[in-house]
Amino acid sequence: MEHIELGSKKYPRVKIHWMDIAGDCTTVGVEDFEELTCALITTEGYLYDTFDQDGKRYLRTFASYEAGAKPSFGDRNVFPFSVLCKESKDTVKKALKFKEESAADDS
Repeated sequence: MEHIELGSKKYPRVKIHWMDIAGDCTTVGVEDFEELTCALITTEGYLYDTFDQDGKRYLRTFASYEAGAKPSFGDRNVFPFSVLCKESKDTVKKALKFKEESAADDS
């Protein structure tokens, strides 16, 4: 799996698709209103981690970074798993497995 290594950790590259809320504050007729849909967004970057909070699962990614003894991360996002498309949930599961196997190999 394509990845980068920062410090002693490997971060897999991921491309995820997720549903974003769309909003509009203008007054429109029925036809325009019925055309309002969520946007399917694509995010490319590296998987930082996943975590659970209040019974919900979340994913954190980053796209830019500074390497070195103490790496730093930029272009960071956090997503609730619930907004990810099924294909992207599968991608994240594979990336998590890669991270786990990489961490086990390094110990």
